Amino acid sequence: MNKKVFSGLGVIALVAAGQGNAQDRLRPLAADRPDATESPQTVDRGHWQLETSILGYAQDRSAGEIRRRYEVFNTNLKYGVSDSVDLHLVVSPYVREEVEAQGVTDSRSTHGDIALRSKINLWGNDGGESAMALLPYVKIPSGALSNDKTEGGLIVTYGTELGGFEVGLQGQADYLYDESKDQMGWAGSHTAVLGYELSSQVGGYIEYIGERDLEAGYIPYASFGFTYQSDANRQWDAGSKVALDKQGHDFEIFMGFTQRY
Repeated sequence: MNKKVFSGLGVIALVAAGQGNAQDRLRPLAADRPDATESPQTVDRGHWQLETSILGYAQDRSAGEIRRRYEVFNTNLKYGVSDSVDLHLVVSPYVREEVEAQGVTDSRSTHGDIALRSKINLWGNDGGESAMALLPYVKIPSGALSNDKTEGGLIVTYGTELGGFEVGLQGQADYLYDESKDQMGWAGSHTAVLGYELSSQVGGYIEYIGERDLEAGYIPYASFGFTYQSDANRQWDAGSKVALDKQGHDFEIFMGFTQRY
């Protein structure tokens, strides 16, 4: 064989081997979905991660009305900018809201608001007994259903293991527009999630969510769901969220996937 050809093939083989080794060095896939508690781990530097809700549906009955909300391909696109920081772009390309009252249904369809986020891992990104991260975010108003106000906040999330289960705790502070008072105000939430493995590919979770709304006060929810990791870079999921009192939205269901590139 020609020496130049042989040398070229050798270079290609070394590059391919290097790419394979780089792939092997990636951290285990960590997604912020389907539960409400965000993962403390960031996307590996130089890699993209797509987290998409293929379809989401929420329903609430109150004051003689039935409110329904559909979301299609609500997506969080992430990019790892360093070993401990990634950036997020959250978009909702299709949102439909329906209000049914006295047999008449009024509906509106549009795209949703845009959110810019970042995740900053403080420790535990590459393993250890625990991990913690900060997630500042800002919401940019967009679409016919928007309140046309720029809002923002900070999420603090913590993860550890306890008795073979994955435990996540989260607190969130949100600076939001209060329509009833026509002014900005503080709201927030806290979560606690327990994750468990049913097999090497299938997992599940149960979660408590407490939300402090600007108008309704404190609203408790329960959430549960399942995940299926088909390979090292792809995970499918389905989940739900159910109100534990009459003030909250009755229920939500959603299904989607996470893909790392």
